[in-house]
Amino acid sequence: MSFWTSRLMRELRPGVAATLSQTEPYLRAWAEANERARAATGPLWVALGDSTAQGIGASAYDRGYVGQLRGRLEARDGRDWRVINLSRTGSRIRDVVAEQLPGLASLATEAELVTCAAGANDLLSLWFRPVPDQLRALMSGLPPGAVIATLPRGLGRRRARRLNDIICTEAPLRRLRIADVCAHTGPPWKGKFASDDFHPNEIGYRDWCDAFAEAVGVPVA
Repeated sequence: MSFWTSRLMRELRPGVAATLSQTEPYLRAWAEANERARAATGPLWVALGDSTAQGIGASAYDRGYVGQLRGRLEARDGRDWRVINLSRTGSRIRDVVAEQLPGLASLATEAELVTCAAGANDLLSLWFRPVPDQLRALMSGLPPGAVIATLPRGLGRRRARRLNDIICTEAPLRRLRIADVCAHTGPPWKGKFASDDFHPNEIGYRDWCDAFAEAVGVPVA
C-alpha cells in the first residue's frame, strides 16, 4: 500500500489508522522472533506473504493465522516449532518474488514447512495484467511441498477468481499444497474483521488458520 493510499484511507476510515499503527510494531516483533528462531532448535517453518502473515488486524502479532497455526502444530507434534516470518505488510506478489524468495533460498533445505499467502494487494492494482505471470513465477520459486493460499472471498471477485483458478489448477502440477482460504472464508462476516473492515481480526484469522491446518494435516477447529 503506497504512502498516499494509506493517507487517504486513514482520512476516509478512522479504523484504518488503528491497523496501520500495527505495521511497525508487528514488523519489529517478528524481526525479534526471527532472531530467536534462528538461534533455537526444532522444526522450522518459513512464512512468506503480506500483512495477513504479519497478523495485522489481530490483537497481537502472533494472533494472526501464523501464530494460531503454530499453536496447532505444536499441539499435534509435541514439539516447539520455530517460525521465521519473512512477510511484509503491503507486499504484492512481485515483492514476494523479488524480496522474500531470496531469503527463503538459504533456509529452504532446513525448513520443514513453507507457507505463502499473497495477492490481496494486487487486486487493488491499476495494472493487473502482469499479475498472473507474477503468480506463476512465485509458485515456481516455492519448494515442493510448500503451501500456497488462495485469495479469500469478498475481495475483487473477478481478479481473485482468476488468481485462484491459477493456484488451484497449477499448484498441484508444481507439487505445492493449497490452503483454500477462499473456501474457508465468507458469510457470515460479522465479528471477523478488524476496525478497518479489511484485515481479519483474531476470529477471522481462525478461518485462515483452518485452511492452512487442512493443507498440512492438522485438525481443523
